[in-house]
Amino acid sequence: MEASLPVALEESGAAAAGGKLFVIGGFDAAGNSLRTVWAFDGSAWSPGPRLPLGLDHTSAATLGDHVYVAGGHSFGRDSPRLFRLDGGSWTELAQMRHARGGHALLAAGGRLYAIGGNTVLGTNVAPAEVYDPASGSWTDLPSLPAPRNHVSGFVFGADVCVAGGRSPATARVDCFNIENSSWVRLPDLPRPTSGAGATTLDDGSAVIVGGQDAQETRINDQFARLRGFDAWDSEGTMLAPRHGFELAMFESRAWACGGGSLSGLHPVATCTSVL
Repeated sequence: MEASLPVALEESGAAAAGGKLFVIGGFDAAGNSLRTVWAFDGSAWSPGPRLPLGLDHTSAATLGDHVYVAGGHSFGRDSPRLFRLDGGSWTELAQMRHARGGHALLAAGGRLYAIGGNTVLGTNVAPAEVYDPASGSWTDLPSLPAPRNHVSGFVFGADVCVAGGRSPATARVDCFNIENSSWVRLPDLPRPTSGAGATTLDDGSAVIVGGQDAQETRINDQFARLRGFDAWDSEGTMLAPRHGFELAMFESRAWACGGGSLSGLHPVATCTSVL
């Protein structure tokens, strides 16, 4: 268990940079899209620079010691906007080619990859896309082989991957190999899940925790680890099972902050970490 967030929230983004962990946007208990950003410096939480607009189902990533936030939904509308945290404010950059929420934003090879997700109308977004900071533009990539939303993203070697998702809830893991510019499929998760958190640990292994079924009737307590390309290992159960959060590496641990402890809209302030 870690220090709890100051407020309960779910469907937020998370990333770390500059010695701080950031939890970004999300839903409050009333279903409002949040502009709030919370920053943890290793000892206490404090308010960070507010987003330019309320966002839920957004995704965050760290690239070049900067936090980026892309996509999401805002009070029932799609947002294709990309922001970078520059000190005490957010800088808006080039918009994504495809508005999406419930996706994964992943940093690899000096670029940002947006994979999966859907629109507020429920249409899954098939094309993946990549942002190049040098050119300041997005480029379409080959489509995700099995388009879906509420995916969990992680980097595994030269692959940027999305695991799980819906509908229906799936155990599928698809990875885009940035060296060959092609999709490969990794072993399925031990159990189907959607809205889980995933990331890559310092030792190069990937972990996925939590989530729920596609019908939003049951929380998944799964905790699994991928050490190679052969199979996921079940590591037990998530300490405080939740859905609707992102895992972010901070102080050599993967942090899960906020999320929903019950299916539907039931945000919590709980934070836990994985070694």
